[in-house]
Amino acid sequence: MSKFKKIKIELPEYLVEEIELYCQQNNEEKSQFLSKAVKLYLRERKKEEVRSHLRDGYKKMAGLNQQLADEGLSSDCYSYLCYEQRLVECEKIESKKG
Repeated sequence: MSKFKKIKIELPEYLVEEIELYCQQNNEEKSQFLSKAVKLYLRERKKEEVRSHLRDGYKKMAGLNQQLADEGLSSDCYSYLCYEQRLVECEKIESKKG
């Protein structure tokens, strides 16, 4: 069972009124409502932190990803050039036979 601890907070009057109205309409205790609200807020903050770390990581990796892509393209171009040279050699051999 969870332990509970009382805290004293100050909120703007309009916010307290909104909370009270919501709790009355939904038959919920203010402490339950505020507990759920804080949990939700903290969960969303953690998600945003993860998103921020992912964004930073993607930005840091962008240069490496570009370099790898360029190397792959360079390698593909070299392979294609070798292939074309072999085709030309084969055509020369075939034309001498024919």
